[in-house]
Amino acid sequence: MNVDGGGTTGTDGVGIVMLKAPFPYFGGKHRAAPMIWQALGDPGGYVEPFAGSAAVLLARPSVTGGRVETLNDADGWLVNTWRSIQLSPDAVADAASGPVTEIDYHARLAWLQARRDADLVAWLEGDPLHHDAQAAGWWLYVCACGIGDPWGRGQWRVVDGHLRKVGDAGQGVNRELPHLGDGGRGMLSVNVTSLQTYMQALSARLTSVRITCGDWMRVVTPSAVRATRGGDGSIAILLDPPYATSGDLYGHVDADVSHAVREWCLTADATLRIVLCGFEDDHDALLAHGWRKVQGKAASGSGYSTDVKAHKRERLWLSPACLGAQMELGL
Repeated sequence: MNVDGGGTTGTDGVGIVMLKAPFPYFGGKHRAAPMIWQALGDPGGYVEPFAGSAAVLLARPSVTGGRVETLNDADGWLVNTWRSIQLSPDAVADAASGPVTEIDYHARLAWLQARRDADLVAWLEGDPLHHDAQAAGWWLYVCACGIGDPWGRGQWRVVDGHLRKVGDAGQGVNRELPHLGDGGRGMLSVNVTSLQTYMQALSARLTSVRITCGDWMRVVTPSAVRATRGGDGSIAILLDPPYATSGDLYGHVDADVSHAVREWCLTADATLRIVLCGFEDDHDALLAHGWRKVQGKAASGSGYSTDVKAHKRERLWLSPACLGAQMELGL
């Protein structure tokens, strides 16, 4: 599956299999995960308000006993994908597999884009069991086939059941050729049985994870983060918002969210172990408040980024409650 520049799984250096997301994602923190967990320790409560590829959660070191873990994202189709993998892994694998065809690529992309609206999020919020496994598989298929960002603004939309070019009006689909060079960038060359096995492994990991869809602030309120079980009794939050200096790499997202996250960090409970991700000096204002900065290790050339040096600009800001005081900024 070519995820974050690698395959479906990797190792932590001692032979332990580590899961990865079954789709490419700009800014995935898989390579930064060991450093992040060094800072977070073994929290009894863990929250990712900007889940994305959930790379850090999936790379969490093995623990004994249960923990309270929460994933949240504002993107309805992304959350539907994680929930569908959690609840219907085989159905997701069946819908995601298949040969790379231009017709299927554009039809599925157009179908998904036409239904990316507030009602999708409301439906997901209406019942914790609501999910669409077929749509999740199609979402993974589009991610795997696409060249660049398949979710970007385009000139195509479905009109009366036909894909039509409609000029600059509205949110259409970007009518690019699917990636044909190596059978797709993702899971399309993997047989269905293998894909089902991997989805089942992801499902098992996500069994007890709380998956929500909505604004990031909802999952960092005192009532939302206080849940904890086992571990060292601490509560940890990984904040990986769209970067203020990342240009248009994140489509359809409020550019002020990075600033809002930093402002929240300044008033957050001092006992929380918080890791905030960004570029270079994005959040240096926190340093005057006892935070530390270390170099991040985002995957090189992963996801949809066209900046091959982006990973060298990644930084992590660690709240005063974080562990690993010996961690230094290595530039």
